[in-house]
Amino acid sequence: MKMQIILLYAGQYDMTDDSGKRVQGTSVNYYFNTDLVAEDNVNGTKGTRPAKSSCEFQVMGKIKRAPALYDAEFSMSIGSDGKPVLKIIDLDYISDVQITPVPDSQFNTSQEPDQKPDKKVS
Repeated sequence: MKMQIILLYAGQYDMTDDSGKRVQGTSVNYYFNTDLVAEDNVNGTKGTRPAKSSCEFQVMGKIKRAPALYDAEFSMSIGSDGKPVLKIIDLDYISDVQITPVPDSQFNTSQEPDQKPDKKVS
């Protein structure tokens, strides 16, 4: 499965677990919501929570910058809790992103939740 993401953070880890086994990988945080439209969710939450995932150690070599827009290829498996788990297996850099404030003239605090203010990601 391939889709665009905004990669917010990436960091490698290389450690030894309790059994003495070496564990390596890359921890990433990202948004699926690439247009960054304000969200007023039906469960009462606001905004978009970043996804967090671990991927292979060498994926870090594909990460040029963050935050940035990437084409991400995912694999899906079933976790130990029986829930589906998405794992990034490849990334291709598209462009930098810049999250900028929305000018007051474009945002009305009395807007209804279904009226979404303009957000700029460039």
